[in-house]
Amino acid sequence: MHEAPPPHGAVMRASTREVVLLDAQDRPIGAMGKHAAHMRGLYHRAISIVLVDRMGRQLLQQRAFTKYHCGGQWSNACCSHQMAGESSQAAAQRRLYDELRLRTPLVQLARVRYRARVGRLVEHECVDLFVGLVDEAPRFNPKEVAQVAWLSPGAPHAHDPLTPWSALYVKLFGFDIPRRRALGLDDGAVRDGGPVFQL
Repeated sequence: MHEAPPPHGAVMRASTREVVLLDAQDRPIGAMGKHAAHMRGLYHRAISIVLVDRMGRQLLQQRAFTKYHCGGQWSNACCSHQMAGESSQAAAQRRLYDELRLRTPLVQLARVRYRARVGRLVEHECVDLFVGLVDEAPRFNPKEVAQVAWLSPGAPHAHDPLTPWSALYVKLFGFDIPRRRALGLDDGAVRDGGPVFQL
């Protein structure tokens, strides 16, 4: 029997095993187990991080092979979900340390909505996308990350296929836009990606 989404205004418990469900206006409406939400393709909050160096290269992680989806695939530096009541900024900093053992300052670049089938699961997310500056490849948590590598503006397809969301970020923002945001060289405005991208 499928679990029904909680009603609008339902009390949400903070848990790293749950995602925050959203309505069509991106307002929280409850929480659900992460795997159940992805099985049903329910719309929920997420965070993602693009880390760049001063040359504009982007740090990729190869997702641990034990991940419940997209294990072994290359992706942007970090992606995860907010807990109920947790800000996107706090979630991004928490997961950046959990996965890559970094405490790099992060600034939000955009909000991106997408829906993508990944195996038997469906990612249907409203993503707050952050960028940060790193000078060297970090040590990482092997339970989360198999290895890391740099993606160069001169070789944007060196680690294809990327996860669907990571490929979308490269398509939308390229290499210079994240680099400029991380270095504080732009206006700092948070971009809105508009309607849901069907990947």
